[in-house]
Amino acid sequence: MKYLKIFFILLLASFGVVFAQGTDSQDSIMIEKLRFANELIMENEYEDAFQLYLECSSEGNALAMNAIGILKQRGWGTELDETGSIQWFEQAALAGYAKAYYNLFLIYAKALGVEQNFENAINYLDSLRNTEHFPIALMLLGYYHYKGFGVEQNYETAVDFFLQSAEFYNPDAFYFLGLCYRNGYGVIANESEAQYYLIRAANLGHYFSIEELDEESTEIIIEPKHIEMNGENQNGNTENLKIPSVYKYVEKQSLNLNEDILGEYVGVIVMYDYSGKSIIRKSNLKILFEETQDDKIIGKWVENDTLFTDFEAVLEENSLKFIDTEYIHTDRYSRHYAKKWKFNNAILEKTETDSISYLTGNIRQYDVKQKEPGKPLYVSLQKNKFSQSTIQTEEFFITYPNPFDGEINILFYLENEQNVKFSVYGINGKLYDSQNLGLLKAGTHNYLLALAAPKGQYMLVLQTDKKKKSNLITKK
Repeated sequence: MKYLKIFFILLLASFGVVFAQGTDSQDSIMIEKLRFANELIMENEYEDAFQLYLECSSEGNALAMNAIGILKQRGWGTELDETGSIQWFEQAALAGYAKAYYNLFLIYAKALGVEQNFENAINYLDSLRNTEHFPIALMLLGYYHYKGFGVEQNYETAVDFFLQSAEFYNPDAFYFLGLCYRNGYGVIANESEAQYYLIRAANLGHYFSIEELDEESTEIIIEPKHIEMNGENQNGNTENLKIPSVYKYVEKQSLNLNEDILGEYVGVIVMYDYSGKSIIRKSNLKILFEETQDDKIIGKWVENDTLFTDFEAVLEENSLKFIDTEYIHTDRYSRHYAKKWKFNNAILEKTETDSISYLTGNIRQYDVKQKEPGKPLYVSLQKNKFSQSTIQTEEFFITYPNPFDGEINILFYLENEQNVKFSVYGINGKLYDSQNLGLLKAGTHNYLLALAAPKGQYMLVLQTDKKKKSNLITKK
């Protein structure tokens, strides 16, 4: 709390005091009132400070108007009212207090008491460009053009803003110029130029620039237009899951609760850069649609077999809307701390080819801490051959893909609660792996086995309280 109060005082002092026109005596009285209000804040006398700022604002002081907006945002000395703070910031801006434009920008960019609206946020940044605080406005305008929030995404325009802001030694501008030159965003890729800007930012203490200097490559990965599944698919044929080299928008949702959509879909999820022109990450993905309840779909999301989350979603006319679904993971720009990502919605297209069901489409996630959308994501999934009716009526035992490279899925169904153990034997009877899964509930279970063994054929044995089943598997 102490540091918040100090920040509050600095926020007022760093941009100067705006006075109502009058005599020198009137100005001196106003200065003394504002000084005393600041002291009251430091002494936790928020209500008295708020009343004093109200008195100053009634005399036309713009700094006091801005201060009232801040106090309302925090609920200090008055009722917490983020939405009500807007009118005070607007009054302060019209009275000549430029920093109020920045506060208005933050309200709409970070959804402080209002629905997030990047277009409104950009408009307030444009107003800030006409003040003495235009260097930070230039940087932020570059940032939003870089990501395409509130404006059409354009790396070239972003670079222009970053270069203008860099003239004022803005470390963020240096950092983003480094990213642009490293990845060829809006400029011709040039590692020497990238190092130059990243080092300048790092010398100013910019943490993310220090991290980026440790990277040995760009964020862009080179991928073919089609990404092939390892091994044979569930129908015994080698299939390609089509991944567009440039991000593809799926306009029409074609999922239907009345169709047989239940089951497990396996494939990949691909992340593109903000322009959608380059692939920067590819992960294995499974989506299990377990059941439908009224107008909801209940299921599981499994990414790279390490990130798990249960989800509920509502099937709307134009999208699959997730309900309170989040997970946590790291990425290139947050290697040392995990980010929380919220699932917003998905637009998925279901197609059938030779009795095989495919799901392709777009999923958008939301960075909870930064309060902004993530990069574009595209999924390409294929439904496993087994049907939901089979899952519910048989104690089946399926292994896939088979043959496999290093990891194989073990899928089985239990009619009731049982102890389960599986073992892997060589053709000569040598035991290579054994895992006791313990007491498992009735239902479908899917485990991923990473077999540390040479290439060849093995017998995978599944032992339950009732019976023993075995499958012949081949490691390539």
